[in-house]
Amino acid sequence: MQASLSSSSSCSSACSTSGRHHQPVIVFVALRRSLVRAQARKPNSNGKALIAKPPSETYVTEYPKQLDDVSVGLSTLASSDSEPDVEILKPLVAESDDATSTLDEINPYTTADALSAPAEGLLGGEPALEALLAEGGSDLSANRICAIFPFPLDTFQRRALELFLEGRSVVVCAPTGAGKTAIAEAAAAATLARGQRVIYTTPLKALSNQKLFETRRRFGHARCGLQTGDASLNTDADIVVMTTEILRNIMYRTAELAEENNTGNQSTREARLGNVGLIVLDEVHYLGDPHRGSVWEEVIINCPRHIQLLCMSATVQNPQDLGDWIAKEHMPCETIQTRFRPVPLHWHFAYYKAPKGARLDDLLGTLPNGKQALNPRLSNRRVLMEEARAMLAAPSSGWSDDEWVGGGRYNGGGGGGGRRRGGLSVPSSDVFDLDDQVAELLEKDPQALQRRVNQRRTPDSSRTIRLLAENDMLPAIWFILSRRDCDVNALRAGCVPLTNPREQEAIAAEVAALRADQPEAVREELVPALLFGIASHHAGQLPGWKSLVERLFQRGLLRLVFATGTLAAGINMPARTTVISSLSRRTEEGPRLLPHNELLQMAGRAGRRGFDVEGNCVVLQNRFEGAEEAWQIIRAGPEPLTSQFSISYGLVLNLLSVNTLDQARDFVSRSFGNYLSTEGNSRKEAEAVMLEEEARGLVESFKALATVRAKELNARVKEAKDELRRLKGEQLAAQCVTARQLLEEQPFPRLVVLNLAAGGSTAAGGGDRSRGIRGIGAEGKPVLMPALLIGEVEPPVEVAAAAPGKELPPGPYYACLAADNRLMRASISCVAGVLAGSEGVGSQEDADKVWSAVQAVRANAWSNVEAGSWALQATLGTPTTSPVTRQLQARVPWTFVQVDQALAEKVLAARQSVKAAIAELELQRRMATGGPGKDGWLEKMARAKRLLKKAEKLRTERQSSGQLESTWKTFQATMDILICVDALQQDTLRVLPLGLLARNIQGGNELWLAMALSHPALHRLSGPALGALLGALLSPEVLSKPVAVWAAYPVSPEVEAAVEALEPQRQLLLELQTDAGLTRWNDALLVDLRFAGLVEAWASGASWSQIMADSNLDDGDMARLLIRTIDLLKQLQHNSHLLPELRDTAAEALKGMDRKPVAELTF
Repeated sequence: MQASLSSSSSCSSACSTSGRHHQPVIVFVALRRSLVRAQARKPNSNGKALIAKPPSETYVTEYPKQLDDVSVGLSTLASSDSEPDVEILKPLVAESDDATSTLDEINPYTTADALSAPAEGLLGGEPALEALLAEGGSDLSANRICAIFPFPLDTFQRRALELFLEGRSVVVCAPTGAGKTAIAEAAAAATLARGQRVIYTTPLKALSNQKLFETRRRFGHARCGLQTGDASLNTDADIVVMTTEILRNIMYRTAELAEENNTGNQSTREARLGNVGLIVLDEVHYLGDPHRGSVWEEVIINCPRHIQLLCMSATVQNPQDLGDWIAKEHMPCETIQTRFRPVPLHWHFAYYKAPKGARLDDLLGTLPNGKQALNPRLSNRRVLMEEARAMLAAPSSGWSDDEWVGGGRYNGGGGGGGRRRGGLSVPSSDVFDLDDQVAELLEKDPQALQRRVNQRRTPDSSRTIRLLAENDMLPAIWFILSRRDCDVNALRAGCVPLTNPREQEAIAAEVAALRADQPEAVREELVPALLFGIASHHAGQLPGWKSLVERLFQRGLLRLVFATGTLAAGINMPARTTVISSLSRRTEEGPRLLPHNELLQMAGRAGRRGFDVEGNCVVLQNRFEGAEEAWQIIRAGPEPLTSQFSISYGLVLNLLSVNTLDQARDFVSRSFGNYLSTEGNSRKEAEAVMLEEEARGLVESFKALATVRAKELNARVKEAKDELRRLKGEQLAAQCVTARQLLEEQPFPRLVVLNLAAGGSTAAGGGDRSRGIRGIGAEGKPVLMPALLIGEVEPPVEVAAAAPGKELPPGPYYACLAADNRLMRASISCVAGVLAGSEGVGSQEDADKVWSAVQAVRANAWSNVEAGSWALQATLGTPTTSPVTRQLQARVPWTFVQVDQALAEKVLAARQSVKAAIAELELQRRMATGGPGKDGWLEKMARAKRLLKKAEKLRTERQSSGQLESTWKTFQATMDILICVDALQQDTLRVLPLGLLARNIQGGNELWLAMALSHPALHRLSGPALGALLGALLSPEVLSKPVAVWAAYPVSPEVEAAVEALEPQRQLLLELQTDAGLTRWNDALLVDLRFAGLVEAWASGASWSQIMADSNLDDGDMARLLIRTIDLLKQLQHNSHLLPELRDTAAEALKGMDRKPVAELTF
């Protein structure tokens, strides 16, 4: 075998199961239905609006006042026979001659485009680079390497290059767009100048195609090659771009060659990659991907030690762990981490606010200490208060009375627009202001209020687009979770042109080229919106259409793309703005907020270096999340990179092909997960201990300072209380003088108003028995009650017998009948007002009745209205006194005791001083025992709390110490299954033919595919039938989520017979996996024949329109199933462990299937 970088099998990403441990079944579905078609309704285009922009132009155009609801499914959109009736509107500004002068160069993302790019002028690299390579030499300086760039490298870029030139591996952790690619280009140039080769890996085929184009442009065509599952080109080139799975396979095949040559030493293994000096692992944070992360770990562990690694990662919490692990398992490695973004990211929040409509606010603000925090205007409580106040002030807006009144709490008493309190009718606005009602709403059902407010504040998409245009924030990528919503929003927004005629012509030319080459890929109903600069992008579309949208966006011809989150992890499509429509996604456990890394991956698309001063991320209010949730995710910070090292049939077979069992265990023990559970845990524990010690020192100094401060405050509290007592006495004396003067103006009995709260409490009941009759008001607020005052009485016995010097209510005392028929004995301090003139003199007959009732009250029947205060005592009235109260119910012009305003202000100030002094004293006492603190000098305590929280977080992140044993147990269980099915020899662990076949197959369950492919039932199948069977085996892997789909193409009888023949083998493997506790692999054993008929029809020559017309499967899902089937057929075609007849059948199937619109297209 030649020493090239080719692999014996193409590689594809391993798709995971959905995680549901249901019993796999064989699904036979043969339905034939008519596909219901519908057209998008013609939008109404009344009303004018300002819509910006190509970058330097502004258009005034017709904008719809209200768009009709586009209620059509994706299957309807994908199969519509006619285009929506949308008029192409013309911009009112003349076309600019340089309208496309800033458009980027076309950047192809398909294999075909990447390989067919014109080589003229690109056979060599850039002049400065060519000069460096011509000089060569092993003694290279950072200055020589930096000279190849037309711009100075940033500090972190230069530092990474210097470490690489020192012979170290480097981990670079930086935000999207920070300039990690320049580091890779500099390291590649240095490696080539040394006479060595470079392997550049990416996680996706589309990224590999894009990287080939970029490296060719800088290093020249002749120096660059490509190796993916779709194509191999110039694989002996100086720089070969490939997927990480391909590199993993190369390393295993290298080790296998060493074993075949009976050398068994590392030098032979390294000879296979001996002239490679650098491996670039781009997007190395994929190591934490649950489905594919294990591949990155296998590559790093298997990498020959003479090869330097350059690992480039998006922002994660623990890049140092990755760097330390590489240093332990591979070679010395340094970690470079930066939060620097050349184009700063500005966070915005969009919401609806009446009456102005959609608004755009800063999501974050800056605290005095320079740290970021949520904009106070967007805090949850403030928003709830404002919106609830607005809804209560305008009930006609839809907030019904029974939604806020509070279960009839305020429905009693009084008439004439007011509510009664103890017989005194007062307007409700005087007692219950709007804030009280809002407070009750918040207390009663805050979640219901939150839902209502969220719905009220959700902005309309068309108004939000207008905001983006007016604020010069286009081009933008608008992330939406739903495929259908992406298309619907593109249709709605696509009735207004954001492009000029020249740009529309350029877009039309691209569409025409795609229509001529792949007419099935063109989404005709979305073409009008595309011409206007608006598109959708999601996995439900054919790759050709997605590639077109990507190219147009790169060229600057599109202003707005509605996309699902998959675009965030795909090719490079930077924009000026990203829009986040949802901050959560559905999981099996219910809705969950997005992880910080995932949100930042989408937001990080904003900001084009060299084009934008800053990038913008706009978070939209929706029905479920708002600004608080956005801040919660941002504040949480990056998640740590965790190991996803997992055992599979392929891994076990690959390891045992070239290693003993002990060596295989050593390989497993070298995983990143095992490192985190040993050295990583020890480092985190040491860090946590240091943090706790620092926090402990801060707390102790803090407590000592608080203790001293508390002693000083004791004296201050006493002084404040003494001053308040003096001022209150002075105020009370003045009020009593005024009250007596008012009473002496007319003879008794007098109609008066009593202040039931004059004793310091507002209880208006007759002792404990009547406490529940009336409520208790706020301190300092009067609770008024009309009464008939009949004359002076002796003070309570307790007052007369009080010790000298004790503070007592002022006399005299009066006998009274309150409006609620309670007899009272009140101090002069309780008289709040009188009815002036002769009308204020009561009936002597009524006075006699009250006096008789008072005389009849036993001494022990009187009860203080407030415990401990003798200012006001009460008892229940009698039937005789009840008629007297009728005259007290009417509204009358009371004359109230006037309070000296200056003295009242002094009392209020003194009361506030006492409260402040007491609060500060209590705070210091709490702090002296380690309680919470605040303000300037308390920052030490706040820092201590942060340190303790960080220490707790470090301990939480520690990995389980038993991970190695658990992983090895899974390895042994997998090995036992392989022995049971004769893939491994039991005594020697030699890989048998079935195992050789399985290790050369890439799939969700390699053993199941190998068992199926080696079964005699497949040897009699035709090419289309083989394709159909493979499609049935791969459906669970490609379409892992349950989908309610149907297809009108039944499979042929020979496919059904083959599936029936495979059933005993499937049941055997199912039982073995279940008994071994490996049920998570059982989902891959599902055989789904619902789509096999479509695959067979396609392999037999049916057109794309034919198979899609009789199915409701999305174009993109069908294409993905066909591409995965084609990929497996390509593997079979070159798999020497299969019978020649089956390989020929696979070649036959490929001839019918590998055609447009799915040929040579990648995801």
